[in-house]
Amino acid sequence: MKLSSECVPCLLRRAAYEVGLCAPDRVMDAIVACSKVAAGGIREGMSSVEFATKIHECAYGIIGKADPYYSLKKRSNEIAIALYSEAEGFVGDAKDPLRTAMVVSIIGNVLDFGIAGSIRTPESLRREFKHLLREPLGHDDSVKIVRLMKSAKEIVFLADNCGEIVFDRLLLRQMRLVTDARIVLVIKGEPILTDATAKDIKGLGFDALVDEVLETEGVAVGLNLWTKGRNSALKRRMKKADLVISKGMANFEALSEYRWKAVAYMLRSKCDTVSKALRVDKDVSIIKLVKGEAH
Repeated sequence: MKLSSECVPCLLRRAAYEVGLCAPDRVMDAIVACSKVAAGGIREGMSSVEFATKIHECAYGIIGKADPYYSLKKRSNEIAIALYSEAEGFVGDAKDPLRTAMVVSIIGNVLDFGIAGSIRTPESLRREFKHLLREPLGHDDSVKIVRLMKSAKEIVFLADNCGEIVFDRLLLRQMRLVTDARIVLVIKGEPILTDATAKDIKGLGFDALVDEVLETEGVAVGLNLWTKGRNSALKRRMKKADLVISKGMANFEALSEYRWKAVAYMLRSKCDTVSKALRVDKDVSIIKLVKGEAH
């Protein structure tokens, strides 16, 4: 997705938020520094995730910590684990457990802090969970996606946030019941925002759910496909995959610049720019399939 004018103030607000988590006395310094990066770092046709990565690298440099969201990530996983039995029962009682598992896995995408459309704290998910479970989808291509799953030989699953990753286990379990495909889970190689890393998923049992776990290269919002030579092996793998499951907005922003055989976007549409790009309403959960084209 191309950078829009709406992205710039949103990213500056988020930079201020994350600096406030760890170094509240340096928020104004962050706003000044990140504004300078924004003023000098925009070029025609650049992607929103490339620009976002520049802003967050600047903010992280001011903070002086590699993982300023560590506490929020830990709490998000803990809350999701506490809600897991309820989510598991909801999926087990559903007429269509696989579709319902998709919905549950998307609910975890609200655990994305410092932006509009997300919840304020991990604990807020307890209050919102039942409502979100029963909320209608804003777009639903689940039938088409399941059909692709059944015939696929390899599926690449791009994970997103902590907390959300806990609910992804339900989706992966249901996928295993309908497909013999090789499933490859992709997580972040280095911390960025609340995205899940190897450290964050330790002990969650993914070894029994997927055939392979890959880590992205470098620090990047979404997936760095704009730097020559970065994530090139992963990109080739994704190009060959029969289906890519892309969780969250940042992965959509990264992938939508390129052509893939088939991508299933599963996310909350938390901002106007992403909602317009996907042609869906804002603040809804969506399951959308895009085949053979850049979106």
